[in-house]
Amino acid sequence: MTTLDKVQLLEQRIIKAAVLIRNLEKKIDEMQDEIDVLTTHNEELQKYTETFSSDAKLIESSINNALSQLDMIEGLDDIEIMDTLSGDLEEADKFTSGNGVEINEVSLDDLVR
Repeated sequence: MTTLDKVQLLEQRIIKAAVLIRNLEKKIDEMQDEIDVLTTHNEELQKYTETFSSDAKLIESSINNALSQLDMIEGLDDIEIMDTLSGDLEEADKFTSGNGVEINEVSLDDLVR
């Protein structure tokens, strides 16, 4: 191989290396853009988590306050639930436990009433 051939081969390799370097730089820029988007999204999620936690604490505090207010009412547990309401509660218990009527047992006439 002559010196001229070696120089041309070297030139081709340098051009290929330059193209590969440019492609890698583009990839780096794209990845940096993705990192920026993900960082922003992560910060938004962290703020949401903090807000959610503080809201959950406020809700828990409100529920505890309401329960303590109910505990201060004397005789509340002694009040009997009306018969019709207790039937509704029994049906609700059946529904949540899965012991209620099946879908094929329900007629449209029952739903219209």
